[in-house]
Amino acid sequence: MATEMAEQEASPRLGLDMDRIGQAAALDADGDPVFEVEDLNVFYGDFLAVQGATFTVYEHEITAMIGPSGCGKTTVLRCFNRMNDLIPIARVEGRVDFRNVSIYDPRVDPVEVRRRIGMVFQKPNPFPKSIYDNIAFGPRVTGMAKKKSELDDIVERSLRRAALWDEVQDRLKDSALGLSGGQQQRLCIARAIAVDPDVLLMDEPCSALDPIATARIEDLMHEIKNDYTIVIVTHNMQQAARISNRTAFFTAQLDSTSDRRCGLLVEYDRTETIFSNPSDERTENYVTGRFG
Repeated sequence: MATEMAEQEASPRLGLDMDRIGQAAALDADGDPVFEVEDLNVFYGDFLAVQGATFTVYEHEITAMIGPSGCGKTTVLRCFNRMNDLIPIARVEGRVDFRNVSIYDPRVDPVEVRRRIGMVFQKPNPFPKSIYDNIAFGPRVTGMAKKKSELDDIVERSLRRAALWDEVQDRLKDSALGLSGGQQQRLCIARAIAVDPDVLLMDEPCSALDPIATARIEDLMHEIKNDYTIVIVTHNMQQAARISNRTAFFTAQLDSTSDRRCGLLVEYDRTETIFSNPSDERTENYVTGRFG
Protein backbone atom coordinates (compact mmCIF):
# COMPACT_ATOMS: atom_id res chain seq x y z
CA MET A 1 0.00 0.00 0.00
CA ALA A 2 2.79 2.45 0.91
CA THR A 3 4.47 1.75 -2.42
CA GLU A 4 1.22 2.30 -4.30
CA MET A 5 0.68 5.61 -2.54
CA ALA A 6 4.26 6.66 -3.28
CA GLU A 7 3.76 5.81 -6.94
CA GLN A 8 0.52 7.77 -7.16
CA GLU A 9 2.13 10.80 -5.57
CA ALA A 10 5.53 10.59 -7.18
CA SER A 11 5.45 9.15 -10.64
CA PRO A 12 5.49 11.48 -13.66
CA ARG A 13 3.46 8.83 -15.45
CA LEU A 14 0.80 8.89 -12.74
CA GLY A 15 -0.18 12.52 -12.61
CA LEU A 16 2.90 14.61 -11.84
CA ASP A 17 2.46 17.68 -14.03
CA MET A 18 5.75 17.77 -15.90
CA ASP A 19 4.87 21.14 -17.42
CA ARG A 20 4.95 22.66 -13.95
CA ILE A 21 8.14 21.03 -12.77
CA GLY A 22 10.92 23.53 -12.35
CA GLN A 23 8.79 26.58 -13.14
CA ALA A 24 10.29 28.09 -10.02
CA ALA A 25 13.73 27.21 -11.34
CA ALA A 26 13.65 29.28 -14.49
CA LEU A 27 16.86 31.09 -13.67
CA ASP A 28 19.49 32.40 -16.04
CA ALA A 29 22.35 32.08 -13.58
CA ASP A 30 23.10 31.04 -10.04
CA GLY A 31 22.57 33.67 -7.38
CA ASP A 32 24.91 34.35 -4.49
CA PRO A 33 25.66 31.36 -2.26
CA VAL A 34 23.92 31.49 1.12
CA PHE A 35 24.99 28.11 2.51
CA GLU A 36 28.05 26.22 1.36
CA VAL A 37 28.15 22.71 2.79
CA GLU A 38 31.19 20.50 2.36
CA ASP A 39 31.79 16.96 3.66
CA LEU A 40 29.08 17.30 6.29
CA ASN A 41 29.00 14.43 8.77
CA VAL A 42 26.51 14.36 11.64
CA PHE A 43 26.79 11.93 14.53
CA TYR A 44 24.41 11.03 17.33
CA GLY A 45 26.82 9.49 19.79
CA ASP A 46 28.74 6.89 17.82
CA PHE A 47 26.05 6.63 15.14
CA LEU A 48 26.83 8.35 11.82
CA ALA A 49 23.45 9.82 10.82
CA VAL A 50 24.58 11.79 7.73
CA GLN A 51 27.73 11.15 5.76
CA GLY A 52 29.71 13.43 3.46
CA ALA A 53 27.00 15.83 2.23
CA THR A 54 28.29 18.58 -0.08
CA PHE A 55 26.06 21.17 -1.77
CA THR A 56 25.33 24.90 -2.07
CA VAL A 57 22.10 26.77 -1.31
CA TYR A 58 21.60 29.95 -3.34
CA GLU A 59 20.02 33.27 -2.45
CA HIS A 60 16.30 33.88 -3.10
CA GLU A 61 15.68 30.30 -4.13
CA ILE A 62 13.58 27.52 -2.66
CA THR A 63 15.68 24.43 -2.09
CA ALA A 64 13.80 21.19 -1.39
CA MET A 65 15.25 18.14 0.33
CA ILE A 66 13.47 14.88 -0.48
CA GLY A 67 14.04 11.22 0.30
CA PRO A 68 12.64 8.32 2.32
CA SER A 69 12.16 8.49 6.06
CA GLY A 70 15.36 8.17 8.06
CA CYS A 71 17.68 9.48 5.34
CA GLY A 72 18.89 12.54 7.26
CA LYS A 73 16.93 15.37 5.64
CA THR A 74 15.79 16.97 8.88
CA THR A 75 19.18 16.36 10.48
CA VAL A 76 20.84 18.35 7.69
CA LEU A 77 18.18 21.08 7.92
CA ARG A 78 18.85 21.46 11.64
CA CYS A 79 22.55 21.94 10.93
CA PHE A 80 21.78 25.21 9.14
CA ASN A 81 20.76 27.00 12.32
CA ARG A 82 22.61 24.85 14.87
CA MET A 83 19.47 23.27 16.27
CA ASN A 84 21.45 20.05 16.67
CA ASP A 85 23.44 21.88 19.35
CA LEU A 86 20.42 21.30 21.59
CA ILE A 87 20.90 17.52 21.38
CA PRO A 88 23.68 16.61 23.85
CA ILE A 89 24.91 13.56 21.90
CA ALA A 90 24.91 15.30 18.49
CA ARG A 91 28.20 16.19 16.80
CA VAL A 92 28.74 17.97 13.50
CA GLU A 93 31.87 17.64 11.36
CA GLY A 94 32.72 19.27 8.05
CA ARG A 95 32.03 22.77 6.80
CA VAL A 96 28.76 24.72 6.96
CA ASP A 97 29.33 28.31 5.84
CA PHE A 98 26.61 30.94 5.96
CA ARG A 99 27.51 33.85 3.71
CA ASN A 100 31.20 32.88 3.92
CA VAL A 101 31.18 32.57 7.71
CA SER A 102 31.46 29.19 9.41
CA ILE A 103 28.40 28.95 11.66
CA TYR A 104 30.20 26.35 13.79
CA ASP A 105 33.11 28.68 14.56
CA PRO A 106 33.31 28.92 18.38
CA ARG A 107 33.16 32.71 18.09
CA VAL A 108 29.74 32.58 16.41
CA ASP A 109 26.75 33.14 18.70
CA PRO A 110 24.16 30.38 18.05
CA VAL A 111 21.36 32.68 19.23
CA GLU A 112 22.25 35.17 16.49
CA VAL A 113 22.45 32.30 14.01
CA ARG A 114 18.88 31.33 14.86
CA ARG A 115 17.70 34.92 14.53
CA ARG A 116 19.21 35.19 11.06
CA ILE A 117 18.04 31.69 10.11
CA GLY A 118 14.46 31.10 11.23
CA MET A 119 12.69 27.76 11.40
CA VAL A 120 9.11 26.59 10.85
CA PHE A 121 8.37 23.14 12.20
CA GLN A 122 6.29 20.23 10.96
CA LYS A 123 3.37 20.90 13.29
CA PRO A 124 2.20 24.45 13.96
CA ASN A 125 3.46 25.49 17.38
CA PRO A 126 1.99 28.88 18.29
CA PHE A 127 2.68 30.14 21.78
CA PRO A 128 -0.31 30.06 24.18
CA LYS A 129 -0.56 33.80 23.80
CA SER A 130 -2.55 36.22 21.69
CA ILE A 131 -2.01 36.46 17.94
CA TYR A 132 -0.36 39.85 18.51
CA ASP A 133 1.94 38.60 21.25
CA ASN A 134 3.06 35.62 19.16
CA ILE A 135 4.39 37.97 16.48
CA ALA A 136 5.67 40.56 18.95
CA PHE A 137 7.62 38.06 21.05
CA GLY A 138 10.80 37.98 18.95
CA PRO A 139 11.03 41.73 18.30
CA ARG A 140 10.52 42.38 22.02
CA VAL A 141 13.23 39.93 23.07
CA THR A 142 15.73 41.23 20.52
CA GLY A 143 14.93 44.89 21.18
CA MET A 144 13.98 45.57 17.57
CA ALA A 145 11.11 47.86 18.55
CA LYS A 146 11.62 50.77 20.93
CA LYS A 147 8.05 52.08 20.79
CA LYS A 148 4.60 50.50 20.78
CA SER A 149 3.95 52.00 17.37
CA GLU A 150 7.08 50.32 15.98
CA LEU A 151 5.96 46.99 17.39
CA ASP A 152 2.51 47.47 15.87
CA ASP A 153 4.11 48.08 12.49
CA ILE A 154 6.22 44.91 12.76
CA VAL A 155 3.20 42.81 13.70
CA GLU A 156 1.12 44.14 10.83
CA ARG A 157 3.94 43.85 8.30
CA SER A 158 4.73 40.27 9.34
CA LEU A 159 1.11 39.17 9.20
CA ARG A 160 0.71 40.79 5.79
CA ARG A 161 3.81 38.99 4.47
CA ALA A 162 2.36 35.74 5.77
CA ALA A 163 -0.95 36.46 4.01
CA LEU A 164 -2.80 36.41 7.34
CA TRP A 165 -3.49 40.05 8.17
CA ASP A 166 -6.88 40.27 6.46
CA GLU A 167 -8.08 37.20 8.37
CA VAL A 168 -6.98 38.25 11.87
CA GLN A 169 -6.68 42.04 11.98
CA ASP A 170 -9.90 42.36 14.01
CA ARG A 171 -8.91 39.75 16.61
CA LEU A 172 -5.24 40.32 17.34
CA LYS A 173 -5.88 39.96 21.09
CA ASP A 174 -7.53 36.55 20.66
CA SER A 175 -5.59 33.39 21.49
CA ALA A 176 -3.51 32.06 18.62
CA LEU A 177 -4.64 28.56 19.62
CA GLY A 178 -8.11 29.40 18.28
CA LEU A 179 -6.85 29.64 14.70
CA SER A 180 -7.22 26.82 12.20
CA GLY A 181 -4.24 24.56 11.49
CA GLY A 182 -3.37 26.38 8.27
CA GLN A 183 -3.72 29.76 9.92
CA GLN A 184 -1.53 28.63 12.81
CA GLN A 185 1.19 27.57 10.38
CA ARG A 186 1.05 30.92 8.61
CA LEU A 187 1.19 32.57 12.04
CA CYS A 188 4.36 30.60 12.78
CA ILE A 189 5.82 31.82 9.48
CA ALA A 190 4.87 35.39 10.40
CA ARG A 191 6.50 34.91 13.83
CA ALA A 192 9.68 33.66 12.17
CA ILE A 193 9.94 36.57 9.74
CA ALA A 194 9.08 39.19 12.39
CA VAL A 195 12.74 39.26 13.48
CA ASP A 196 13.84 39.93 9.89
CA PRO A 197 15.79 36.73 9.12
CA ASP A 198 17.77 36.03 5.96
CA VAL A 199 16.65 32.41 5.67
CA LEU A 200 13.56 30.35 6.48
CA LEU A 201 13.99 26.65 7.17
CA MET A 202 10.79 24.61 6.85
CA ASP A 203 10.55 21.04 8.13
CA GLU A 204 7.56 19.45 6.36
CA PRO A 205 5.43 22.55 7.05
CA CYS A 206 2.38 21.20 5.22
CA SER A 207 2.33 17.58 6.39
CA ALA A 208 -0.44 18.23 8.94
CA LEU A 209 -2.51 20.49 6.67
CA ASP A 210 -5.36 19.88 4.24
CA PRO A 211 -4.86 20.53 0.50
CA ILE A 212 -6.36 24.02 0.61
CA ALA A 213 -4.14 25.13 3.50
CA THR A 214 -1.18 23.49 1.78
CA ALA A 215 -1.83 25.51 -1.38
CA ARG A 216 -1.93 28.71 0.68
CA ILE A 217 1.45 27.90 2.25
CA GLU A 218 2.95 27.07 -1.16
CA ASP A 219 1.65 30.32 -2.64
CA LEU A 220 3.10 32.15 0.33
CA MET A 221 6.52 30.59 -0.22
CA HIS A 222 6.50 31.76 -3.83
CA GLU A 223 5.56 35.27 -2.72
CA ILE A 224 8.22 35.68 -0.04
CA LYS A 225 11.20 34.01 -1.71
CA ASN A 226 12.15 37.39 -3.20
CA ASP A 227 12.80 38.50 0.39
CA TYR A 228 14.08 35.26 1.91
CA THR A 229 16.00 32.14 1.00
CA ILE A 230 13.92 29.05 1.79
CA VAL A 231 15.04 25.49 2.49
CA ILE A 232 12.26 22.94 2.88
CA VAL A 233 12.13 19.28 3.82
CA THR A 234 9.17 17.52 2.23
CA HIS A 235 7.95 13.98 1.62
CA ASN A 236 5.56 15.28 -1.03
CA MET A 237 7.41 15.10 -4.35
CA GLN A 238 4.66 16.96 -6.17
CA GLN A 239 5.21 19.79 -3.73
CA ALA A 240 8.95 19.75 -4.31
CA ALA A 241 8.35 19.81 -8.07
CA ARG A 242 5.88 22.71 -7.80
CA ILE A 243 7.71 25.07 -5.51
CA SER A 244 11.47 24.51 -5.58
CA ASN A 245 14.29 25.84 -7.71
CA ARG A 246 16.66 23.04 -6.69
CA THR A 247 16.17 19.64 -5.15
CA ALA A 248 18.48 17.47 -3.07
CA PHE A 249 17.70 13.76 -2.99
CA PHE A 250 18.87 11.85 0.07
CA THR A 251 18.72 8.14 0.72
CA ALA A 252 19.70 5.83 3.58
CA GLN A 253 22.56 3.40 3.08
CA LEU A 254 23.75 0.64 5.35
CA ASP A 255 26.81 1.53 7.43
CA SER A 256 28.85 -1.67 7.56
CA THR A 257 30.56 -0.62 10.78
CA SER A 258 27.33 -0.26 12.75
CA ASP A 259 24.72 -2.23 10.77
CA ARG A 260 22.58 0.91 10.85
CA ARG A 261 21.51 3.15 7.99
CA CYS A 262 23.07 6.59 7.56
CA GLY A 263 21.90 9.44 5.38
CA LEU A 264 23.60 10.02 2.05
CA LEU A 265 23.13 12.88 -0.42
CA VAL A 266 22.73 11.09 -3.75
CA GLU A 267 22.07 13.97 -6.12
CA TYR A 268 21.55 17.73 -6.03
CA ASP A 269 20.53 19.74 -9.08
CA ARG A 270 17.91 22.02 -10.51
CA THR A 271 14.46 20.63 -9.81
CA GLU A 272 13.63 20.16 -13.46
CA THR A 273 16.71 17.98 -13.89
CA ILE A 274 16.07 15.92 -10.77
CA PHE A 275 12.53 15.06 -11.84
CA SER A 276 12.96 14.73 -15.60
CA ASN A 277 16.58 13.73 -16.22
CA PRO A 278 18.36 12.63 -13.03
CA SER A 279 21.93 11.44 -13.35
CA ASP A 280 21.71 8.71 -10.69
CA GLU A 281 19.54 5.61 -11.05
CA ARG A 282 18.62 5.78 -7.36
CA THR A 283 17.13 9.23 -7.88
CA GLU A 284 15.15 8.06 -10.89
CA ASN A 285 13.84 5.06 -8.97
CA TYR A 286 12.67 7.28 -6.13
CA VAL A 287 11.00 10.05 -8.12
CA THR A 288 9.21 7.53 -10.35
CA GLY A 289 7.93 5.60 -7.34
CA ARG A 290 9.90 2.41 -7.91
CA PHE A 291 11.02 2.51 -4.30
CA GLY A 292 10.58 4.75 -1.30
